[in-house]
Amino acid sequence: MVMAAPPCPRSSTRGYTLVFLLVGMTVMAVLIAAVLPLASAEAQRDKEQELIFRGLQYAEGIRNFKRRYARYPNSLKEMFEIRPRTLRKLWKDPITNSNDWGLITSTAGAPALGPPVSGPGAVPPGGTGLTPPPTPTPAPTPVFGGSSFMSGGAPMGPITGVYSKSKKKSFQIYQDHDVYADWHFTEASLIGPGLPAGVAPGPGVPPAPAPAPVPSTQ
Repeated sequence: MVMAAPPCPRSSTRGYTLVFLLVGMTVMAVLIAAVLPLASAEAQRDKEQELIFRGLQYAEGIRNFKRRYARYPNSLKEMFEIRPRTLRKLWKDPITNSNDWGLITSTAGAPALGPPVSGPGAVPPGGTGLTPPPTPTPAPTPVFGGSSFMSGGAPMGPITGVYSKSKKKSFQIYQDHDVYADWHFTEASLIGPGLPAGVAPGPGVPPAPAPAPVPSTQ
């Protein structure tokens, strides 16, 4: 007589499967929580590099516009629309993902010069000449702010540079600043120490002088 096999404990097998599934999901959640901040930081660093690249593109376009037309542009859009153009495209701010750049503007002009204080034509102290000496006009100072080219408002020019409007702290230090809004991209950015590694200065910038040869001791 053949005896029948005892029934398989299916409820016990299902319980072990559920436990393994919960353990696997817990491990996956821990791994995701550990990797997610690293991936987010890497993505933010990529945005910072893109911000530097695009900011220097605007700085280069402003410099070329000034050389070609002997003035600064009145808007970012003008550099792209005027022919021959000095900007190949209108870049977005990668930090805010918008066209709303902060604009660095400056009033054109130069301080007026008064009459000489010595030599021919000099006016003695106290202004005893026929006409009083004119009051010197102070030199213009840059103004940070203004509307972007997409806002539809009046131009804020002449524009001498751009910057991101984001007030967030950055991962890397650029131009001794760790806040995106303090990263200013102007003509000086193309030749100063703030130029990041791997980015060459624009055309017309003289190369760095070669180091002096070391005299031989023989």
